[in-house]
Amino acid sequence: MNRFQNSWLRPHWVVLLVIVAGCGGGSSVAPVTAFDAYGGQDYHQIQFKDDVKTNASTDSGIAELTFTDINGETYSLADSRGKKHVVLVITRGFAGSVCLYCATQTSRLLTNYKKFGERDAEVVIVFPIQTSDDSQRHRDFAVSVKNKLDTPPEKIPFPIVLDVELKAVDQLGIRKDLSKPATYIIDKEGQVRFAYVGESLADRPSVKVLLEQLDGLNKP
Repeated sequence: MNRFQNSWLRPHWVVLLVIVAGCGGGSSVAPVTAFDAYGGQDYHQIQFKDDVKTNASTDSGIAELTFTDINGETYSLADSRGKKHVVLVITRGFAGSVCLYCATQTSRLLTNYKKFGERDAEVVIVFPIQTSDDSQRHRDFAVSVKNKLDTPPEKIPFPIVLDVELKAVDQLGIRKDLSKPATYIIDKEGQVRFAYVGESLADRPSVKVLLEQLDGLNKP
């Protein structure tokens, strides 16, 4: 593992764990200050869309995208081919504070993870990162948020991976600050069957939509 991976990936993984712990479904832990400062809204009141259809290209090599896992190794979507459908969720990324909507979306996917498993699907959360020069800022933020929590982070059952230098974001054409929120469903054959890119932070498909899409893929 190189110096960049040692100094940055592991502290940033703490941030990701903290996000879920701080706003998990049914948790008694109040959102931390960063959430309130960003959104000014109770995450329980956030509603994502139940009536959305594909609105983005499905021909951008999505099924071949690669990311970086917490150990600094390559994580390839193609490894799921022939095994599971993939629900790929690209968050806004970290730009100095935690995005309330990204945290809420991650929390709801975690709460409903069993339902995705029942539909033979894996959830993959992508966290876009612009440069490697922010390692100290990320580390300081992780410590700050962790100190605000009353409970330790939960173990996350699905992969959360990094899009370092926004390579996947740029390939998909979804850059905005860091990234527009985007969700893709890739079937077991590697075909993209659903692609939705939001035009605002709250513009995201609900868990209900994603489960319905998977039900359609699994019909005999």
